[in-house]
Amino acid sequence: MSRFLVSKCICHKRDFTEIKEYAEANGYETVEELQADKFCSCGCGLCIPYIDLMFETGETEFEPGAYYKNIEH
Repeated sequence: MSRFLVSKCICHKRDFTEIKEYAEANGYETVEELQADKFCSCGCGLCIPYIDLMFETGETEFEPGAYYKNIEH
């Protein structure tokens, strides 16, 4: 287990907690909706799989690479 957790969109300097609250307040359910608003995930894109997980699980902190656990091989 890593001692570091992924918890923010680094390009927009927004914690996933803030992103989750914004999404809920605006009725958003996808990363694409957040991107259209230019709220997050519009730069490097490293947070996209984690924000997808946030929508799926409701969590706002993740182990690095956590999204790989959801990919079926």
